Amino acid sequence: MDNLINKISEIEAAASSVLDNMNERKAAFAAEIKEKTAAFDASLEQETAEAIHQLRERMETEMKEKLSKQKADGEKALSKLDEIYESSHAALAAKLFRQMTKE
Repeated sequence: MDNLINKISEIEAAASSVLDNMNERKAAFAAEIKEKTAAFDASLEQETAEAIHQLRERMETEMKEKLSKQKADGEKALSKLDEIYESSHAALAAKLFRQMTKE
């Protein structure tokens, strides 16, 4: 009978040892998963920040190019208006003067 109790005690100790080992492995696995998740989150955050930075730079460059083009177009239009004014202001003034003096 003592032999049976000793065997049961040994089985229970072995089972307890297996459970303890499994709990240790479970804790280690959980820590590993937590570490990998944190590393993935940090990597993803860095990649996202870099993508946003590149997008912002590209958009700023495009906006500067558009603004420069609009400025050049505006200066060209003003120049053309100045040319028209300079070339025909005397004729326009004379025509306006004739119209005003006719009436």
